[in-house]
Amino acid sequence: MSNSRYSRAALLAGTTLSLALISASVSAQEAAPRLANENPTTMLDEIIVNAGKEKVAIDTPQSVSAVGQEEIDAAQASTLGEIIDALPGVSVTNPDATFGQGFNIRGIGGAFAADESRIIIQVDGVKKYFEQYRMGSLFTDPELMKRVEVLRGPASSTLYGAGAIAGVIALETKDASDFLTGDDKYAVRAKTSWESNGNSPLASIITAVKPTEDLEFLANFQYRKSGNYDAAKGKELENGDITSLSGLAKLGYTFGTNRDQKIEASYQRLYADGENLPYDQLTYSDAFGLTDRIVDDQTAVLSYENTFYGNDLLDIEAQISYSDTEVDQKHPGNIYFGDRAKYSYTTWQANLQNTSRFDLSDNVETYFTYGGEYLNRERLNPRYRPGGVVQPGSGSHPEGRTELAGIFGQAEIIVGEKLTLTPGMRIDYTRLKPGDGVASDEELRKFAYSPKIAALYKVNDWFGVFGSIAHTERLPTVDETFSNGNIVDGKLQHLDLEKSNNFEAGFTFSFDDTLQQDDAIRFKATGFYNIIENHISTVFDGTFARTVITEEALLRGLELEAAYDSPNWYGSFGSTITRGNDTSGDKDKYLESVAADNGFLRVGYKYQPWSLDASWRVDVYAPQNRTEDPNNKTPGYALHQANLSWKPQEGAFAGAEVRASVTNIFDKKFQSHLSSSEGKGRSFKLSLAKTF
Repeated sequence: MSNSRYSRAALLAGTTLSLALISASVSAQEAAPRLANENPTTMLDEIIVNAGKEKVAIDTPQSVSAVGQEEIDAAQASTLGEIIDALPGVSVTNPDATFGQGFNIRGIGGAFAADESRIIIQVDGVKKYFEQYRMGSLFTDPELMKRVEVLRGPASSTLYGAGAIAGVIALETKDASDFLTGDDKYAVRAKTSWESNGNSPLASIITAVKPTEDLEFLANFQYRKSGNYDAAKGKELENGDITSLSGLAKLGYTFGTNRDQKIEASYQRLYADGENLPYDQLTYSDAFGLTDRIVDDQTAVLSYENTFYGNDLLDIEAQISYSDTEVDQKHPGNIYFGDRAKYSYTTWQANLQNTSRFDLSDNVETYFTYGGEYLNRERLNPRYRPGGVVQPGSGSHPEGRTELAGIFGQAEIIVGEKLTLTPGMRIDYTRLKPGDGVASDEELRKFAYSPKIAALYKVNDWFGVFGSIAHTERLPTVDETFSNGNIVDGKLQHLDLEKSNNFEAGFTFSFDDTLQQDDAIRFKATGFYNIIENHISTVFDGTFARTVITEEALLRGLELEAAYDSPNWYGSFGSTITRGNDTSGDKDKYLESVAADNGFLRVGYKYQPWSLDASWRVDVYAPQNRTEDPNNKTPGYALHQANLSWKPQEGAFAGAEVRASVTNIFDKKFQSHLSSSEGKGRSFKLSLAKTF
């Protein structure tokens, strides 16, 4: 690795951190503390669910974005990709495909790589993991969700798990209290929607019950049909018909002398069935033939919280969970997969953490969060061949077990409401054990370390600077470790840890009552410089998937977020520029997993007397010519979308919602750089909802 690269990156982040530390001793006008807002004016005002003092996204010393319930409803989304596609630094492979969504954060993520381990995905604190080549990595319905947080970069490894080189996608499901107000004992919300491109209907029903002050229950059920949808100009993509049923049940009980304890149990499940689908759901390629596919994903969680009223040193959260994701495929006569094959991940997980609050002095407020995690995950892939023969996995999709035990600690030190320092450390021990059919019985056991330090300094009440230095290490996955290309003569070729050294720096602006009374302007800029040693990737050589090691990779970029809100006009803007190179040799090579430079702009108007909201959004993507393979270059394009909603607050229609939108208004032909198929053509969406 070049010393100059380290020097430049260290100087970039070190300068910002030094500025924050030095400024703490400089006399400046005291900044008014920002109050948590239950109804955020912009996405940058969304409260971030994290350890330590409650804060909003713009006041977090990390590149993080949050999407709340209003934005989720406005998207009228059928997949998670349609919700997060406007967040800086985040790209989705085939955002409209129910079974074919892959995620990419800051140039990390691809169809053939084991990137699910570099991007940690959580649902209600439960890690969801699924890896099957040319297949999506998460199966859920956005109607179950009320909130999505995306934390970019490895600084999130401290609390979420070593190896989050790209970042974290954290989802939170709906609660009964989201639909109950005042002294309500129950509420029912019914919703139906329809999308023209694919002739895709949705029916949803939610029941929230609170028989006593301490007990609440939620039941949420969805039926969704996803038909064949077309690219621009009516070109059929032949991605197959999919029918899904999903549901969520959640029971919560609050107790204790001061109601400082809560126990909650939840169960969610998605069952989806599709026929005549291309095996390759990420590219819609027919190279491996068609298949009938059933996806069954379920998650069960039991959690306990105790804030220990009156005791600042104890605030405990404990959780145990079970997660199982299974894909059952039938493809008669297929020489690669047999007549039938199952791909499954079953995970047991336990988490325990405590947050202590104490004051080091009258001017220094400290929060210290520490805890541990245990995870046991089994990967199975039985393949049923003619004559009753069952093959346990294959050389390119081996079976195996992962055990992980981790401990972590993160402090948040707040000096005079102006300077926030966030040091943290995590240590994970992982054991990989081969399953049946693997040509080696060797195990892989290693430790991974993830230290970090971040700082945010509020220079005054409208300007702040922040920076961070983070290191994380990722242990290879079962797939990478035990695949056929990594076993020679029955001996395992031990892979080194993948290591990331990430440097970030940025600044924020916050203005209120600027252009008119009760308006808000927010802006956040983040630059990052990520050096990855021993970069592990999985490529397809025409016959098998094989593991490839790159000695050094370099990813750097700039992310911009801006928002404006007022009683009538509002708008938002986001932009991402990312560069990625293989810097191992004498001459740098491009990384093929980097998305095209892109940006979006949304402008809207709220007509309060009629409870109307209308907006227009344009997404612009630059040509992506930075590829080693000329065939992978993609042209630039722009997509336009219009949205209209009506949410009356009083009268006979109070509690009702009517939403309509048109996506890809000009029916533009396009192909995302990270996708191998054309994007979705023009589509009309309509949804009706009512809360009783």
